[in-house]
Amino acid sequence: MTDAVLVRANEVLSALYSDDPEVQRALQVLGDAIKVGNISGSTGVAVGRNIRQVVNNFPNLTTEQVALLLELRSALMGLDAEKYKMAWILEDKTKDFTGREHVFQAIDSFLANHSSGYLIMEGEPGLGKSAILAEYVRRTNCIAHFNVRGQGIVRASQFLEHICAQLIADRGLPYPALPTDATQDGAFLEKLLREAMKAQPGEPLIIAVDALDEADLEAQGSCSNLLCLPPVLPEGVYFIMTKRPNGIDLVAQAPQVPLDLMNFPAENRNDVERYLGRCAERPQVQTWIERQKEPTTAAFVRDLADLSENNFMYLRFVVPEIETGHYRDQRIEELPFGLENYYRDHWKRMGMQDKPLPKLKIRIVYILSEVRQPVSMRMIYDILVYNGFEVDPIEVQDVLTEWRQFLDQQPASDGTRWSVYHASFRDFLNRQEIIQAAGVTIQGINELIADYLWAGLFGDQGGVLAS
Repeated sequence: MTDAVLVRANEVLSALYSDDPEVQRALQVLGDAIKVGNISGSTGVAVGRNIRQVVNNFPNLTTEQVALLLELRSALMGLDAEKYKMAWILEDKTKDFTGREHVFQAIDSFLANHSSGYLIMEGEPGLGKSAILAEYVRRTNCIAHFNVRGQGIVRASQFLEHICAQLIADRGLPYPALPTDATQDGAFLEKLLREAMKAQPGEPLIIAVDALDEADLEAQGSCSNLLCLPPVLPEGVYFIMTKRPNGIDLVAQAPQVPLDLMNFPAENRNDVERYLGRCAERPQVQTWIERQKEPTTAAFVRDLADLSENNFMYLRFVVPEIETGHYRDQRIEELPFGLENYYRDHWKRMGMQDKPLPKLKIRIVYILSEVRQPVSMRMIYDILVYNGFEVDPIEVQDVLTEWRQFLDQQPASDGTRWSVYHASFRDFLNRQEIIQAAGVTIQGINELIADYLWAGLFGDQGGVLAS
């Protein structure tokens, strides 16, 4: 997919022109790097500086176009840039992004008041941590890595490969390719950070890392620190990171500054209300509002914000269901309260508590929750058949279609691949009372997957996950 990124990025650049000679030179530098096709013929060119100059001078670039330019850093190092999902994440997470200026001000304050360090943004699921970080990356064009369990992006080696490749291209460091030992531990990353600051002294180096809590603690290699993050940072190097408040700690002498999103209740509420005010302008939503007991936009914004508990993930699910008519005959006060109750309500509406239990549906949803990579309909079917269950491919596809609002869909050579969209849904599925009522065990689901994959490795008609 590297060539595809280069071709599409070149299309973006070819359509741009500036009267400013510095900007035009940046366009030329990036175009020349793409023609060479790899960083080995462009060593010494600070690709990142030129990308930032182009993006900052063409404010009308779409998020997709910005993401393609950011992916150049990985593609020019020969990485399959698309496997790290930068373009998909930036487009998906920043859609309808609203407010959060108080968070960006806090980040700016951190950068201004520390010579280096880790800023660790914490918040409960659904508060918008990933969206905030994606918007920050879109605005600043900084180096970034997003851990996503549903996409299988959870290993320290992936983090090191992705960040080191971006660093080399961004700062024009003298490496035609990543050394073979670059991902064994954090030593090469620490070396690059020092070299990056020598290459462009006085220019801060900001690296964004999302979802520390989704990193696989068993895939850290020989590193003692999560993702092999350096305990000491050179002056001018900053990491902006997100995580749940779950006790994951760094061992670092560099300053660690927490940023708890729950400490901004008034600001969070204001951002939710602004978002809902925009939603209320949609024709189908306005029609629904007019049927309510208090048919005003103000009441809609107030009441749905209350029901959501100021949680953006709740609104991401509920507002589209209002638009598509799922709640056509319901009053706003009848909607579920909070994200977990929304999941419970949807679970019940989809017949997952019917008697007899729809065990096929339940197994398919739990396979999606537990598998560590996006999987095709065919692979889910094969997992079930290999383990002795009678199932038709159409039945599997029907379940995927029914649950698509909670799933991410990505095109692939073997058809669409599916994965759980948000970790909060996986949390819901893993609640003990839900597991017991569903008549499954997490261990049992993982055994279905493991038996199929094990057989694939040893030629017994099983399969393997895509890398």
